[in-house]
Amino acid sequence: MKFPAFYFNWLQKGNPSGTPDRFPELKNKFETTVPGLYCIGDLTGIPLIKLAAESGHELIERLAADEPFQKSRRRNTDPQTFDLLIVGAGPAGVSACLRAQELGFKHLLIESSRKFNTIANFPAGKPIYVTPAEPAMKSALVFGEGTKETLLAELHKDIEDKPLPIHEGEMVKRIVREDDVFSIESTKAKYKALRVIVAIGKSGNARMLGVPGEKLPKVFTRLIDPGEYHDADVLVVGGGDSAIEAAVALAKTGNRVTLSYRKESLSRPKEQNLLAFTELVKRGTITPMFESSVKEIRENEVVIAGKTGERILPNQAVFGLIGTEIPIEFFQRSHIRMEGEKHFADWAKIAALLLIASVLYFGKKAPVTPVSDLTGFLGLPALLFQKSWPKMINGMFAWFSLLALASCLAYLAAHFIRNRSRYFTSAWNIFKYGYFLSMALLFSNLYIAYKILGCKPLFADMGHWYTVFYSATIVLFGWRRMVVNPTGYIKRQTAALMSVQVIPLFILPMFVLPFLGKYGLLPDWVMNNVFPHGSYWRAYGFVLAWPLFIHNLATANPAMFWLVAGIIQTFVIIPIMVYKWGKGAYCGWICSCGALAETLGDEYRNMAPHGPTAKKWENAGQAVLWFALLVTLLAWLAGSRGNPLSGLASAIYALVVDIVFAGVLGVGVYFFLSGRFWCRFLCPLAALMHIYARFSPYRIFANKKRCISCNICTKVCHMGIDVMNYANKGIPMNDVECVRCSACVVNCPMQVLTFGSMGATDLENVSYKSKHFPLKQGWASGLPTAAIEKLVELEKNKN
Repeated sequence: MKFPAFYFNWLQKGNPSGTPDRFPELKNKFETTVPGLYCIGDLTGIPLIKLAAESGHELIERLAADEPFQKSRRRNTDPQTFDLLIVGAGPAGVSACLRAQELGFKHLLIESSRKFNTIANFPAGKPIYVTPAEPAMKSALVFGEGTKETLLAELHKDIEDKPLPIHEGEMVKRIVREDDVFSIESTKAKYKALRVIVAIGKSGNARMLGVPGEKLPKVFTRLIDPGEYHDADVLVVGGGDSAIEAAVALAKTGNRVTLSYRKESLSRPKEQNLLAFTELVKRGTITPMFESSVKEIRENEVVIAGKTGERILPNQAVFGLIGTEIPIEFFQRSHIRMEGEKHFADWAKIAALLLIASVLYFGKKAPVTPVSDLTGFLGLPALLFQKSWPKMINGMFAWFSLLALASCLAYLAAHFIRNRSRYFTSAWNIFKYGYFLSMALLFSNLYIAYKILGCKPLFADMGHWYTVFYSATIVLFGWRRMVVNPTGYIKRQTAALMSVQVIPLFILPMFVLPFLGKYGLLPDWVMNNVFPHGSYWRAYGFVLAWPLFIHNLATANPAMFWLVAGIIQTFVIIPIMVYKWGKGAYCGWICSCGALAETLGDEYRNMAPHGPTAKKWENAGQAVLWFALLVTLLAWLAGSRGNPLSGLASAIYALVVDIVFAGVLGVGVYFFLSGRFWCRFLCPLAALMHIYARFSPYRIFANKKRCISCNICTKVCHMGIDVMNYANKGIPMNDVECVRCSACVVNCPMQVLTFGSMGATDLENVSYKSKHFPLKQGWASGLPTAAIEKLVELEKNKN
């Protein structure tokens, strides 16, 4: 393998790159984008029977305390309108139905097949685990661990003496909100309800193999009774729990089982299933074929393509267990938005944010071109074409972006007014969207004032206003983050980020240093060597190290102070920090880019792109790092005489990296590709720290026995890390992209993850197999205090 492929491979050694499933977009845990329409159970993203039942109970409790809902009930005089209509009679739907009956709600439960149908379709004898053990269940459904058969018996016993209003064999086709009432259309009738709860699970249509022969009668998409097969050649396709459980069950009934899976190893199944599978592989009753795919299914054979070519195997049955597709069409018909779904208004929002960022970042560097009237403004391009190319480009992009932004904001204003019930559902949302609009108008007006009218309101430079509101945004949205997730770790981290931004990156360079310099209170050697010619902006270099902030070093004659300080900072202090606490010690606790991402970007973590393609693009930062090094070396080689090549390289870097990458793209895609887009894909300092991080023993540890493979940890990672593929195997997470934000730790419903250290460098990440690493205690674990104390106690009792 040649460079740079070898180098990139080393940086991302063994990192998985899975993608999270898509679910309905939910707020406040259960409510969809249609007000009054809720999802519970598996549709919330947590595949646990106990928590599904609890979600139904919890939602009804919330509705009982919801004053608008209760007012609607009191005002409702139509005897044909239900208080609640529940769709789906699994554990979640039945639990909600039971609690609604106890509270006296007028309600109806509609099920397309039969009660607990998904469980009834489990393979015979499928083991059932009821986790988490605590807290105790509040739902009226009571059940314990056992098998599919014992679970069904318990569930039916729970409801046998309760005459629940259930319509079985009736499918809901569409749900539409009409004013304050929902109209529900099924295959048998039409209904009206004040609130609707969807509890249909995520097991919609089975995914098909898409190969010749899959319509043969021997091909199935689920296994009901493995006892029907004996002494047969059976192919199971898939790598999840369903596929592994089926393979194990079929092998135990005396069949010769082949498992075909497209990836190089199993990552999704639960530990119990993997243990049973591995044991049967050792016995030779299951033959795994990794990195393979089915090419054709014949009457008595199957053709499988693998790493070594195609193989033809004898076969009597095929089970394609490659997952199910969530019923997207049902949600679309009901106008329920899915996660990541984009409509015209969403593209308009993306365009608006990019245009705001363009006005801001290009506008800061645009030349001053005063005009006196509208005609002069529209004729600005003629003036700008007379400027040098960097100024011309900055001015043109700022001018064009301002014009485009005006029309974009006009459309979005009308859109927000029309959909105000969707956007302005809380005081926070009203403040947030008002703040965003204010910033758009403010920076547009600042660009006009400084660059078009030639004014200087309050500050001498437009960039000072940017620093003011950058700092204000971090403080305001940081406060929200601490309120929403008040763990000791998050409160300390956010307070540190706010303090670093406000004091050394705002107050010091903008007010303190200019004041001291003006009145001669700084020593001459400081004025001559640290801030020559009153360049107090160099103080940003105390926090923002090279190559993130290259301007103190990428000059013809860098001051000795900054040369020494920069080298110590980048090649001594930061490596020590990263080694001891991981890359997040800088990215997550100090850096101003990270500060904005962790505060303003906190609500948009699940927007980060995942998967193999996104993983490859993370290497783009290495190219930016090499470019920064080239620009710095060219500046040094040019010296005081200057050099056209050095000047050109510096100008291109300033335009492409500082303005387009770090500014326009870094901020412009905040709410659509997460706030860490710049940090993850393009930051040169992050790229350098990836090298340091490979040697760091700092990890996120996982208790794999508690992991339920819900994938929430992966979904909330704004660095796109496939955290679950580490957690469900108990592998310490060592992806160099991790910024130690703790989102995966605090959002895990099973408290599987904690921060910790392996004590020494482990490039192969294998020492956990032979050595026990005790849990980190206190706030540094990332978990709430009570949670980590409980886990520590459980660990002590186990040992």
